[in-house]
Amino acid sequence: DDVLAMLPVADLLPTMQRLRQAYAGHDPDHEGGVWQGLTLQNGFAALKTDKGLRLMRMMGERATASCGAVIAHHQAPLGAVMRELRVAEKRAKSNLRLGADGKPTDRDAFSITVIKRSGGALRLTDKWDAVPLLDELMAFLRDEGTSRRAVYHSLEWLKDLPDPKGKPEMLESLLAYQLARQSDGAAKAQAPGLAKRLAELTAKQPKDGLVWLQNFLTVAEFLARETRAGAD
Repeated sequence: DDVLAMLPVADLLPTMQRLRQAYAGHDPDHEGGVWQGLTLQNGFAALKTDKGLRLMRMMGERATASCGAVIAHHQAPLGAVMRELRVAEKRAKSNLRLGADGKPTDRDAFSITVIKRSGGALRLTDKWDAVPLLDELMAFLRDEGTSRRAVYHSLEWLKDLPDPKGKPEMLESLLAYQLARQSDGAAKAQAPGLAKRLAELTAKQPKDGLVWLQNFLTVAEFLARETRAGAD
């Protein structure tokens, strides 16, 4: 089933993740507990309503779901945004990556398109495992101790690196150095862990890992900037 929603940028990632969890009836971080008015456990969902508790059987832990998302200015033509949304959904459904058995698999992914007011677009597609890392990177970039040019300087370093396929150690080292150099305080302490996870995920990309990483960093920086501006 398709679900269409319009919401603020700050709510985008949490909403995407919660819809994915609700579809399966499984939330590994809050299994069986009430979170955002919804309890998920063993493929079931319990929702608090004005008429009491509504229990629903969902698709189960092995269910797959694909999500397309578009971020655009509120004055952008709705028709153009909807076309981009359909394309993003198709990218999510056709996203190829290696499964647990080592064979290529598709679907069960998300794809975000950012339509910039200055022209052009940013695009990021990956499986759902990447959402928590994207959220943590955004928090790192929003931190007052992190330079607003942290992503810019990191992207400059990436230009001359070889593809990290199977050997993420060099990429991890350089990312850790650059992120730590561009941050201070609590944010600086997060740099090594972020670098390690970013490098590992980059090395797992079927192809063009560095291009994927550039997109990941750029989209995270854009989302961090937008939500940071909203907080101010």
